[in-house]
Amino acid sequence: MKKSFLVLSLLLVITSLTTFAHLNHQVDPRAEQAFKREFAGAANVLWGKSGDFLIVSFLWADHQAVAYFNADGELAGCIRGLFFTQLPLTIIRSVQRNYKNAVILETMEITNEEGVRYKLIMEDKDKKYEVSLNSFGDILDNKKLKN
Repeated sequence: MKKSFLVLSLLLVITSLTTFAHLNHQVDPRAEQAFKREFAGAANVLWGKSGDFLIVSFLWADHQAVAYFNADGELAGCIRGLFFTQLPLTIIRSVQRNYKNAVILETMEITNEEGVRYKLIMEDKDKKYEVSLNSFGDILDNKKLKN
């Protein structure tokens, strides 16, 4: 039951990440070239635009991902959906130590010029939380979400 709920939640996150972009516009050739170089072999590629960023949703190495390209066609960041067990051990240990009874609903890896961090949506005692951690497992932010 928990696995199917996790898979459904992950699909909902990825769907919501891709639907906010405005599709059917001209793709910057510099961004397209950078994308092909960075994510060779990507499948199910969908381009969009949000604000000043070109956004591309795709499947790469069996993971759904979203990449952001700036106006110069350079990769600004990437979000990748993962299962909890695919996270680095530092993150898993930190979550297990700090949130013993929590049920993990969603996990995301966020990579940008600041480095790599992880965002988890979890539920504990009928309350939902969004927790951000750095790659060392340090908790950067812990927000309670409305149910």
